[in-house]
Amino acid sequence: MDLPWQAGAKALLQRDMDAGRLPHALLISAYPGWGELELSQWLALKLLGQAPDGDPRALAHPDLRWIAPDGERIKVEQIRALAEYAQGKPQAAPVKVAVLECADAMNIHAANALLKTLEEPPGAAHLILASHRAGALPPTVRSRCRQVRIPRDRAAALAWLQARREDAVGEDEGEGQGDGAALMQDYDGAPLLAASGAQRGERPMQDILAELVRGSGAALIDELQAQDPRRLSQRWARWLTAAMRRDASPAASRRLFAFVDELLWFHRQVAESSSANRQLLLERLCWRWRRLAAREMRESKQISH
Repeated sequence: MDLPWQAGAKALLQRDMDAGRLPHALLISAYPGWGELELSQWLALKLLGQAPDGDPRALAHPDLRWIAPDGERIKVEQIRALAEYAQGKPQAAPVKVAVLECADAMNIHAANALLKTLEEPPGAAHLILASHRAGALPPTVRSRCRQVRIPRDRAAALAWLQARREDAVGEDEGEGQGDGAALMQDYDGAPLLAASGAQRGERPMQDILAELVRGSGAALIDELQAQDPRRLSQRWARWLTAAMRRDASPAASRRLFAFVDELLWFHRQVAESSSANRQLLLERLCWRWRRLAAREMRESKQISH
């Protein structure tokens, strides 16, 4: 996947590869939705001498190890197996490559085990740590890796999303697919999250909430019910936060903050409770939003008069 905001990082990595100066351990980090995993994939394939536009996770290659969380964590057994793998000589490629997806998911024992490999790096292996929470890694791990930070270039991201939309329409695949550029605010400007939302046919929260206030009823509830409830609550909370920054009065801000607490409660219920009735919780949330929006509109009219 060609992500234009990563062009500078790729150029620097390519320069070091060409000069033989690429370090044995790299930490590739980005804000969520800006592609630390995609850049790690590109680098892994380049090091292995493979076409860089594939998915190394689907590649059966003797000189590649891809380590992802087992459940919610990367465990010490996975890192011990990685250390053993890294010691051998490459079989088919010039070097061995190991990628730690969501490297910040290492538990403390796994991170300590990785330190041994980082402190005594094997000569023919490269370790690539990918994370959108690099600050959650122990400082001892971060200090032993060269950090590659992916910048947030909103203009490049917006152009990329618009081009994707035009390509989809040009190939008669645009029907039923949302507009990723319109979703950028919902996802804090993150282009990959906005693109995935568009592929699922999501609409901007601004449009949904305006329709909800008009009382569109069961059809809209069904639309919201079909979405991932955790993503929905995060988008909703982000939209509210942006609205408060723009023009909310102090009193309105307090009420909106209270509704954000309601969204967080909803998020915890659907994320942590297997017995939560999602439809009832969502209907309650929508009812409370209609009441809140109606109050804000009444007060706004009173102030204007």
